[in-house]
Amino acid sequence: MARRTRQEAEQTQAVVLGAAIQVFLERGVARATLEEVARAAGVTRGAVYWHFRNKLDLFMAIDRRARLFSDQVLAGVAAYDGPDPLAALTRALVAALALVEADTELRRMLTVLLLRCEYTGDMAPALDRQRRSDESMRAEFIRIFERAAAAGTLAQAWRPEAAALALHALLVGLLHIWLHGSEARLAVEGAETVRSFLASLRAAPLATESAR
Repeated sequence: MARRTRQEAEQTQAVVLGAAIQVFLERGVARATLEEVARAAGVTRGAVYWHFRNKLDLFMAIDRRARLFSDQVLAGVAAYDGPDPLAALTRALVAALALVEADTELRRMLTVLLLRCEYTGDMAPALDRQRRSDESMRAEFIRIFERAAAAGTLAQAWRPEAAALALHALLVGLLHIWLHGSEARLAVEGAETVRSFLASLRAAPLATESAR
């Protein structure tokens, strides 16, 4: 009986979360209410408050679910200890862009997080969370570029910090363009852009004796 009760609670939580995503998409986070979420989920307002303290708590649950994906991508890159960190990063990001494009639910969550929320008032803590997440991502990129510099594959003109900032800005820009309904595809034009950018960071190969 306890297992069934726990499963039912998890199912209700998932239904509420899905309803919140839909309501936030339609109304925007600032205008949406938990009463509307409850109606969309087909549950009582009390059921919503049982799982989520307020709208911010519900929004942060969406944020955590969406960021699991980027955390997994970065963890995979961080685990790489081979001779070419730039190649590993390129493969990981190109694969991630294809997966994001194919995942309809992830696209909906990213739309809520990036386009449907004004990070003011009660939602200010969510902005702090986003800033920390962005800083964590850039820090991981810096570590990757530092390894590339140590391996001699990062161009000397690029500091790891600047390369990390540029890459992060590129990825955020691509996501915004795509989420705004651009015909450009993440898995095609987005992937090509990322490949080209990371290739431009590479140090020029050393001349061989025969070429001198």
